[in-house]
Amino acid sequence: MNSNQILSVLLGISLLWVAGLRAEEPNMAPDTIFLKDGTTVKGIIVENTSDAVTIQQDYSEVRVAKEDIVRIRDEADDAAYFASMHRKGTLPPWRVIVNDLRLHDKIKSFEQVPATVIDVGEYMNVPYQSFRINNDIEMNIYGDPDDPAAVEMGVYGLRKNDRRLHQMLRQYLAGYLTSRDELRALYSIPPTGGSADAGDMRLSVTLPGAPDSFGAWWVGVSNPKQLDRIRMSDKDYAKLVRPVDEVLDKDGSVLSSAWREEEVSLSRRISQVGEGAKVFLRGFYRDKDGRFQMIFQDLPKAP
Repeated sequence: MNSNQILSVLLGISLLWVAGLRAEEPNMAPDTIFLKDGTTVKGIIVENTSDAVTIQQDYSEVRVAKEDIVRIRDEADDAAYFASMHRKGTLPPWRVIVNDLRLHDKIKSFEQVPATVIDVGEYMNVPYQSFRINNDIEMNIYGDPDDPAAVEMGVYGLRKNDRRLHQMLRQYLAGYLTSRDELRALYSIPPTGGSADAGDMRLSVTLPGAPDSFGAWWVGVSNPKQLDRIRMSDKDYAKLVRPVDEVLDKDGSVLSSAWREEEVSLSRRISQVGEGAKVFLRGFYRDKDGRFQMIFQDLPKAP
């Protein structure tokens, strides 16, 4: 099969994926956890173990201890919660991407980790969510998770030079592209790294030795104009990220003490500030009017 045939197949898969999704309906929360303190947690249950339940809400994932639960009501059909249409030159919402990964047979572990400082390259000073997959793969989602400005996937540790894994991650990212030009640009980048533009989107491959690689291999898709619009000042950005050595060891593995207690506490408390305010990341939240906001040192005042 030649390169044009490969692109046609990939494009067909991508377009079928987009066409097959239903438009997202707001505030869908088919699962409910009833707690002993009388409160409820609504969303989609993504993990249910002997000691805890993890439930994904609109903008966050919450882990609830079984000892705090009175009853769980879960529904069989939750597919619509993760459906989303995205336009040409855009990327799907974070929860669509996260759910696809959770359902993949090769994914053995998946967790959110603290975002670390990026002070060089196209992602410098851009707020983002970070997730670890199978310990040595990292996925970063930049900007508003409902309308990402970029998504990148990287490999740390011994597997950072694994060409087969590189190919798999490139193929996975191709599934979220919406045009033949974007696919052609992605597959035009050689294994030695580089970037290629297609419309508003930039596709890139970054090698471990590059200044902005932080020791990992990366493949990413971004909207440079959108990144520039949300880029923050050094002062504000510093409040949302952590130094790399506080989160990762020298081999790129996440330290067991990566999350601080105050970060977890802040994420829980902010959700109670104002009717309808929703946290979807430690450091970010959606206010009662649906506006994308950032948490700095102080909590917003209740209305």
